[in-house]
Amino acid sequence: MTARCPFASPQDIDFMDPAVQENWYDAYAVLHRDAPVYYMPEIGMYVVTRYDDLDAILHDPELYLNDYSDGSKHPLIANPEAQALYEAEGWPRIMPLSCNVPEHKAFRRMVDPFLTASAVKKREPLIRAVANRLIDAWIGDGEVEFIRDFCEPLPMAIIAEALGFPAVDLPRLKRWSAAWVKPFARGLTAEEEIEAVRTHIEFQHYIHQTAQAKRANPTDDVISHLVQGDYVDPVSGAARKLTDAEIIGISDHLLTGGNETTTFALASGMWLLFQYPDVHAELLADRRKIRIFVEETLRIESPTQGLYRFTAREVTLRGVTIPKGSAVHVRYGAGNRDAARFPQPERPDLARRNAASHIAFGAGEHVCPGGALSRLEQVVAWDILLDRVPNMRPAPGRNDYTHLPGFWLRALKAMHVAFDPAPVAAMA
Repeated sequence: MTARCPFASPQDIDFMDPAVQENWYDAYAVLHRDAPVYYMPEIGMYVVTRYDDLDAILHDPELYLNDYSDGSKHPLIANPEAQALYEAEGWPRIMPLSCNVPEHKAFRRMVDPFLTASAVKKREPLIRAVANRLIDAWIGDGEVEFIRDFCEPLPMAIIAEALGFPAVDLPRLKRWSAAWVKPFARGLTAEEEIEAVRTHIEFQHYIHQTAQAKRANPTDDVISHLVQGDYVDPVSGAARKLTDAEIIGISDHLLTGGNETTTFALASGMWLLFQYPDVHAELLADRRKIRIFVEETLRIESPTQGLYRFTAREVTLRGVTIPKGSAVHVRYGAGNRDAARFPQPERPDLARRNAASHIAFGAGEHVCPGGALSRLEQVVAWDILLDRVPNMRPAPGRNDYTHLPGFWLRALKAMHVAFDPAPVAAMA
């Protein structure tokens, strides 16, 4: 029996409601049907939910700006005391990899060579080694808290190595990463914002110290390249070194984006296998389908449910007039559940021909720079897990499958997995 949709109309939907955040998909279905472009006063944004509209927005960066010049639109940190801490004790919270065209391309050229599909392929041996080492630690126990003991440490180890951070600092890096992403949840108290900023400033100083060390003794990593390379102005052609604030802003963005979303996706993938044991069996029978499963996981349970753009001029979309300077919420998670693009959108289909056309990593000019790395990490992880822990199943009575509250991100709180214990025998 199909559950009754709790929303009679779009006016019943509030994206800040914890109940909506726990299960977005009833809300998306109503918005698809009745208001694919809808102004939501609770968040002060025009929410766009249909795939074709989202794809068009993401491919028009001159009309839909990634950053608004006056800096006052929907700041991540709203509390004045918290904002002042950056000026007093740290550096401005900037994200050069999220700026507008044409500057965006110039910043991306500083990091993209490290994150192409061919470049990240070179990290596959490290990914395999880390995944096997993590599994070795719990394979004999018969149960594991999958997020804490696999999903979190795997991508963090890989992106930290790529940036040039030592493995000994991984626990601190995870704490700093969580603080960096926390304001994206929205609705934080003043005290929570202040604490998040203080923790982020610790991270800023750590990156600055790392950058200073790399200037003296560069190695083959992203931060060494950032301190040595030249930013070439896309208009004048003039070259300069990156500022400390830019190096910090690029580095903390890459570290956080390079681990949090992959963590969420791996946990969601396990949840999908629990819901669809036939898909689990299909993967065990044919490992070649792992790549499609990874794409379907990203589509169905998009780790980043949405971000935003700002209109450079007045625009009309599906009959709705959106004034210049308005915030437009591009809801990736809704577009990826659009039945007009993906029939039976809620179900993983390992024969889906357009599985990789999802927008979980965005699209166009501002597509996520770490998408290729995340995909490879997930493919390798599932290949090893299906080989070494083929009978993964829910730990009885241990899971409630609830998610962390938040407006932007889709993250399970915990995932307890049971399996038949096996001896430690890591495979290369």
